[in-house]
Amino acid sequence: MSNENFAEVLQQMQKAQQKRQAEEQVDAQIKMLTVIFDKSTAYTNLLLIGAYAGFFGLWQLTKDYLSKPQALWSALLVIISLTFFVIFEVTKMVVIQRDISAKAKALSLPECRTNPQVLAQRMNEIAIAHERTGFHFMRFWVLTMVVTVGAGLAGAGVLVWSFVAGLVR
Repeated sequence: MSNENFAEVLQQMQKAQQKRQAEEQVDAQIKMLTVIFDKSTAYTNLLLIGAYAGFFGLWQLTKDYLSKPQALWSALLVIISLTFFVIFEVTKMVVIQRDISAKAKALSLPECRTNPQVLAQRMNEIAIAHERTGFHFMRFWVLTMVVTVGAGLAGAGVLVWSFVAGLVR
């Protein structure tokens, strides 16, 4: 083997190794972002549920001070907020169910039941697909949170405004 061929082969091996390392780093980052996303959506859901409970408590306190347009605007804004929140949660439920179904299907395959390497490979493929879906799903989550929180705060703002206006009168 000539020095030129050896250098070329060595260069190709280095490029392949760099590519493999880059792919591993990207996969690790996607896994990390997926875990962070799952934790943050759980926390956000807890906050939103508390906020909705607070909104309806505030509604109870302010209903005597609300004009009909204020009540309708507040209700419309909270309906928008709740609708986006529920659509997001249902979509997330479908995505998770699809992942669970894919895993259940893989577990029922005869080749997975007899060969642990095949099972591990199938589970890894499903995990990678789930992580990539979750990674793209984050954009949808950001849009949903902006609309959900914005409309919810606007609806609560109408209640607070009417309450403060009622106190001033």
